[in-house]
Amino acid sequence: MNVLVDVTIGPAIEFIRKIKNGKVAIVHGHDNDSICSAAIIYRLLKKIHKIEPKLVASEFNYAISKNVLNEVKKLKAEYVIAVDLAEINVDLLTELRNISQVMLIDHHTPRGYVKITYVNPRNYDKSIYLPATYLCYKIYEKLADAKEILWIAGIGTLSDMGLKNCKDLFEDIKYHHKELIGNNENIDEILFDKSLLGKLAKIFDSARVVNGIDGAIAALDVLLKTGNYQNVLNGEVSGSKKLLDWYGLSEKEFNRLLKDFSVKKKTIKKFVLYEVKSKYNMKSALATYLSKKMSSEVLVIYQKSGEYTDVSFRRGPVSIMDLNQLAINSIIGMPDSNGGGHIQAAACRFPTRYFKKFMGNLKSI
Repeated sequence: MNVLVDVTIGPAIEFIRKIKNGKVAIVHGHDNDSICSAAIIYRLLKKIHKIEPKLVASEFNYAISKNVLNEVKKLKAEYVIAVDLAEINVDLLTELRNISQVMLIDHHTPRGYVKITYVNPRNYDKSIYLPATYLCYKIYEKLADAKEILWIAGIGTLSDMGLKNCKDLFEDIKYHHKELIGNNENIDEILFDKSLLGKLAKIFDSARVVNGIDGAIAALDVLLKTGNYQNVLNGEVSGSKKLLDWYGLSEKEFNRLLKDFSVKKKTIKKFVLYEVKSKYNMKSALATYLSKKMSSEVLVIYQKSGEYTDVSFRRGPVSIMDLNQLAINSIIGMPDSNGGGHIQAAACRFPTRYFKKFMGNLKSI
């Protein structure tokens, strides 16, 4: 494992070392893995190069969008570091390479990106699961004392279900901040529901859940302003009181949806389906939580927004279904759609007018 990590992050360390000055843009998505990755790289560049990068939020949580290219042009960024973004349109990437040196730190299914610094452990082991936050933590650890960002690394890695292969991080957290792990003897998924670190993960994720991309930007801003998570819990950092308010709203709505799920879920073959009807983006958090209650079933949690339907796929611990492939297969024959992710967690998005086609694709699998 250590060899794989070292080989993976080696090019990233070289890329960061060569940034002596110049304008840097960090491009990120909206979930905890993405904003924590961005926060760690930002802090690292500020610490070792005295550079304060510009932060650019992609309008999509999974891809580099046209607005990113336009923003990079406006900033005249010489270096672009994208974190936890799986997709870059070929034309966009070509144009981006023409104006900046580009590095992508990611952990999704590898793509054939060329002429960029592409940091992805699955280039070496297609089945390995190491969240982008963990990779950024290991990069930071090679170049500076990582104690100050342990809690941020823990939030992003725990949120992205990265406990299994990242236990060295959580052992470090337990050693330096035992209160974040608590009295839990084992470092496993129980941390998400029964630890202070899990509570912090929910607090930061609530920003995205309640307020979308603007919430994610606000949560990242809080991560950059404080080196002490207690200041966040006490509402002492600018923006942290708003985070705590969003957390209260999301927890209340989450509990309502859990009750609604128990009444309205539908089972079709091996799939358990549920439509989230909420003004908040709850599907991903709900799917992750409910997957722990499943066995061999596959959860299909979907939420309609405007003209599109977004779907989160999760599987129970006994299931061996490849959810990345499921997401891809579920949108076959549906224009203006996309899907993918990881073997154990994936997502798709399609125009709602194709919902019957989506259901037909599921039933044929």
